[in-house]
Amino acid sequence: MAIPLYGQNKDGGLINEAAKDLEQIYRFATPPNVSDYEHAVAQLVDGTAGDTTLHQYADGFECTLYPIVAQDNDAPAMATTGADYAYEQDDDDGIEWRMSDATCKGREGIDRFTVGKQAFSAELYFSIADVSGTDDCAFGFAKVEAHQAAIDNRDESAVLNVISGDIKIETILNGGSTSVTDTTDNWADTESHRLKVLVAKDGAVTYKIDGQAPSTTASFSFDQGEVVTPCFYLLQAAHLSGAVIHRKLSIKSDKGSLEE
Repeated sequence: MAIPLYGQNKDGGLINEAAKDLEQIYRFATPPNVSDYEHAVAQLVDGTAGDTTLHQYADGFECTLYPIVAQDNDAPAMATTGADYAYEQDDDDGIEWRMSDATCKGREGIDRFTVGKQAFSAELYFSIADVSGTDDCAFGFAKVEAHQAAIDNRDESAVLNVISGDIKIETILNGGSTSVTDTTDNWADTESHRLKVLVAKDGAVTYKIDGQAPSTTASFSFDQGEVVTPCFYLLQAAHLSGAVIHRKLSIKSDKGSLEE
């Protein structure tokens, strides 16, 4: 029987740290450090439309956030249940965050995934105060590319999108039109749910809502070799969403980190 080195406790034949890479869990438990991301000379974070900021949490979660229009908010509001990413409450205000930005190398198997290298998934557990206030409230995977002010302008994407309480599957392939399928599942005011998007090694996408397959689903596959990242997109409606609190984010993959 092999004796592991000090600090290398085994878990199913794998060193614990390697096994840990197969699943990353982030809980939005403490306020993030928010800093200017895109300027060579750092600027104050002031919510300017299109000025991307970097959000860094104590548990290791990082994302770049893109204000769709000018925001009064410089950071998510914190609550005892998580981080409120509703940002400014005005019609057509909104934000997009992505774990991996197109301007950097990224971490293969951690914050970005190349279709064909392994299977992977992402699940976001969050609440919406007023679902009639969401023109879009989408979570899933998008191609690693420049942030887009309009979700329909993405080149490739597969998300579950909460629109006025209706949970819909929305997909885009190679810059084409958005394909929309109503799952017929619904989200009521103040409820919390888990939206999960799973991508097989061959690129085929499936979905889960609170651990169950949607009542109605749709087939879609990402292109082989496409590089995608977990993402969240919110666009306020005239009625306004109220708090949209991120509670837990889970990222899983077959092989974990494939960083070189």
